[in-house]
Amino acid sequence: MNARGRGIAIVVALSAAGVPSASSGVLHAQAVPDAEAQAPARIIFEGATVIDGTGAPPRTGMVIVLEGEEIVDVLPVGELGAERLEGAEVVDASSWFAIPGLIESHTHVATMANRARAEFILNRQLYGGITTARDMAGDVRSLMDLQRASLVKEIDAPDLRFAALMAGPEFFTDPRTVSSAAGETPGAVTWMQAVTEETDLAEAVTLARGTWATGIKTYAAIDGDLLVAIAAEARRQGIPVWAHVHVGPARALEVARAGVRAMSHVCDVGSAAIPDDVFQEGQEGLRSGFVDVDLGDPAIDSVFAAMRRNGTVLDATLRIVVQIGQRRMAAVDTVGAERPGQAGDSARARGPRAAGDSARARQGPPPAPPIDRRRRGVRPRCETPDAMALTRKAYEAGVMIAAGTDGMTPPDSLFPALHEEMRLLHEEVGMPMLDVLKAASYHGAVALGLEDTIGTLEPGKHANVVFLREDPLAGAESLRSVELTVKRGTLYYRRDFVLGEPPPGPGGPPGQ
Repeated sequence: MNARGRGIAIVVALSAAGVPSASSGVLHAQAVPDAEAQAPARIIFEGATVIDGTGAPPRTGMVIVLEGEEIVDVLPVGELGAERLEGAEVVDASSWFAIPGLIESHTHVATMANRARAEFILNRQLYGGITTARDMAGDVRSLMDLQRASLVKEIDAPDLRFAALMAGPEFFTDPRTVSSAAGETPGAVTWMQAVTEETDLAEAVTLARGTWATGIKTYAAIDGDLLVAIAAEARRQGIPVWAHVHVGPARALEVARAGVRAMSHVCDVGSAAIPDDVFQEGQEGLRSGFVDVDLGDPAIDSVFAAMRRNGTVLDATLRIVVQIGQRRMAAVDTVGAERPGQAGDSARARGPRAAGDSARARQGPPPAPPIDRRRRGVRPRCETPDAMALTRKAYEAGVMIAAGTDGMTPPDSLFPALHEEMRLLHEEVGMPMLDVLKAASYHGAVALGLEDTIGTLEPGKHANVVFLREDPLAGAESLRSVELTVKRGTLYYRRDFVLGEPPPGPGGPPGQ
């Protein structure tokens, strides 16, 4: 049976068995019998200061009541009846601050399948307060196994949700896709599908859902009309679409108007401000590299207005911008071949750097590298201050910001990268800590389409709670004072965390 046939068989089998798709957001952990027998029916955390993730101010002297994997009550200590204490495990939380389990909205743990490496990363995330992680495209065969192991508590890891990827055919020469489809043909497998205007999108979305993916990621080489069609079909089948801000040739404004659930990488919002003639030159293979744009261009405001109107979450990934320092951008920054008589127009489009570029041109331009057919065209130049300014503008426009990193801390780091992302949102973007916590919990849940089950401390939601020794509103550094992470009712004390040695093998060190 070919890959498409296998994907259809998965969906049919699930339907016949009455098993819900992962996109429904209903994934229930089945505890092994021994763990179930040992776990108390009810755990009560008494006296905590609760910051529930909704943006509401802290409430002191609160009780959080957990039964199994669910929060059943959050109420003042004085309202806890004696009958609730019978048979319960009571934990004194009077010196702790309780926040929702954190959500890492953009991680990659299986670009190349390596179970030991993935477990190293996920273990550090869990003991750092992360109870849910969204993997943004990798080898689904590995991700499904990790998801199962986490759900049944075979490994210490956040609940793992992941994407199936769709992109234009030319993208699938990217070596990352080759790694993530190892043994198969990238673009022709259910978790990494090449799509065009000729694709049967009803079948393609069904195949993506059959991989147990929580969402569909659109990456590159997709035009606006095709993106709209993908998003519409995905909505019809009940699975969210997560897009890069720029999926070229569809630019940021087209992506925002398509009604996708989340958009990743704030720097590419600037693509909306690239002059049309310059952008067209890129699409025709006459230019490549990065061009200056005006971050005050009204087109950028239009992107954020469309995102707010459609309830689209921005996964800014600030940390990766800081980490790479745009080194790769600088390395490939070049102007490709120009039509005769157009050098002045292209220099004008590049903005303030044009004079220097023109001087270099008179000395003889450096040879232009070949156009990268996977990423044809031009992109907006975006330095670290630009990324912060764009995120601040999105926040002030009322766009929901989620906290995602698109990277890892070095192997010897005791905390995951999400802590650095939250620090940047607070200290560099200027978001109050209440809103940073909301970004790292509720907005991450909205991006996943799981806001009814995770993201806030409310009755009926998963028992995902982080207890801190220090007040998280005092600053991002306080978020490192993790005392206890509760994931689906299971307690993971920070004192039990062992970083261990990073595992060797393919996939690179777990900090890269």
